[in-house]
Amino acid sequence: MKTTILIAILTFVPGFQVISQSMIGLGKELVREHVKQECREFHRDNSVVRQRFNYLKYVNSMKTKTWILYFDEENVCKSTKMICDYSEMDAERARLDEKFGKADGDVWTFEQDGEQYQISLTKQDWYFSLRERRLMKEN
Repeated sequence: MKTTILIAILTFVPGFQVISQSMIGLGKELVREHVKQECREFHRDNSVVRQRFNYLKYVNSMKTKTWILYFDEENVCKSTKMICDYSEMDAERARLDEKFGKADGDVWTFEQDGEQYQISLTKQDWYFSLRERRLMKEN
């Protein structure tokens, strides 16, 4: 069902952008195929391999964005992190504001398939990062 929804969204949304559909909860092979077909700006980067983490790493052609998708032991995506050059800041903020509404500070929240997600922006000296995670349900 999730696969069908993802394919439908990718088929009918012109100008699909990377974080417009959460990869969290998707299998590693489906994520690989999606990035290959729909996120052509990004190319797989195997320059550094850390054996203790289960992840896929992609870099855009301008080398201003690095997208890391983290997977659990069953190869299901559990979180993502995009590391960006400050030259991408205005465009990323505008894209996130347009897609998810104006941010509360540097945090955007959204719902997908009945789950709550959060994207948080963190500023560093030379870059900023966007971390996406699924929020835990309150009892």
